Amino acid sequence: MVGNGQSNSSGTRDGTIAKNGTMYSIQLLRAIAALLVVLYHGQLAISTRFASPAFAAETYFFAFGAVGVHIFFVISGFIMVYTTRVDQNFVARDFLRRRILRIYPMYWVCVALYLVVHNFIGSPYRLGGSEIWGALALYPEHASAIIGPAWTLSFEMFFYLCFGVAMKLGATRGLVILGAVFMLSIATGFFFPIDGALGRLVTNSLLLEFIAGAAIGWLLTTGRLPQRGGSAVLLLALLLFGAGVAAGYDRFPSVAMWGIPSTLLVAGAVIWENSLGFKKELRKFSHFGNSSYVLYLIHLVVITLTITLATYAPAIKMVEPALAAVAIAGLSLLVAEGMHAWIERPMTRWLNGLFGPRRDERRRRF
Repeated sequence: MVGNGQSNSSGTRDGTIAKNGTMYSIQLLRAIAALLVVLYHGQLAISTRFASPAFAAETYFFAFGAVGVHIFFVISGFIMVYTTRVDQNFVARDFLRRRILRIYPMYWVCVALYLVVHNFIGSPYRLGGSEIWGALALYPEHASAIIGPAWTLSFEMFFYLCFGVAMKLGATRGLVILGAVFMLSIATGFFFPIDGALGRLVTNSLLLEFIAGAAIGWLLTTGRLPQRGGSAVLLLALLLFGAGVAAGYDRFPSVAMWGIPSTLLVAGAVIWENSLGFKKELRKFSHFGNSSYVLYLIHLVVITLTITLATYAPAIKMVEPALAAVAIAGLSLLVAEGMHAWIERPMTRWLNGLFGPRRDERRRRF
């Protein structure tokens, strides 16, 4: 890694994490973030169509689950720096190929699942050719046409593209320049609003959350991350989350209301694990981080099938929305675990082997 020359390629300069390269705390946060989004969407869907919430503010509290997206963005920025060897051997093409193989194939599998399910239940999508191709390509204007939450993947892919280009300048210089470019584009959008989904994406303040996560990764991999205070930072993050709920999180910009505490949450978790390690009792739960991407993609189709099933099992309509949301989250997690183990993981390994650097090297030789 480019930095102070004291880090290694697998983790910190002298930290706990470098022993095996796995960030259990980040994996656990990925699982929590995905589950928060599922709980939010599940409770909202059930309370809108069927039973009334147990108390008036229930839907408001469950809508807090939208914070999962902000946590994801900070984590994405962190992971890009932590897992990518950003030095003189950095190859933007290889980096982007890995990210494309990580995002698109499983996304397309889930798109196919949504199309099949919606046709099966008699509510097919009414989309034109441009909308379908736009959704498949994750073009901002149509990214959510088939899978609603896929709008966030447009942000992910845009960040990956910018990150891959910026890292050609080295980690430190590249991150500084990338952060400056994002801030300039956001300021431009503030003073001169740009029409169109793509324009709104490149001027969206959510991009700062990726930079915040990348900064945490840079501090860790260069040995500059504080070795103490992880629990205090985590506590501060939780207090800010609570303050946002109490103050009315819908009254303020989300990047400030949720972006700042999400950054502190990730930073606190990394500091804690780097200095104290990660409790073995919690490691088994961090396993669910592996399937968090699939969980994020497929949970709406689970909700759709649950609502459809209620036509044949009216008792579902009587279940309190919060309880129904928990049940939907559990079922979605089981489906995601199965799809990760039987589809995503073997498919990603096969594609990386098929399109990996070794194949390119053989092609160049001959």
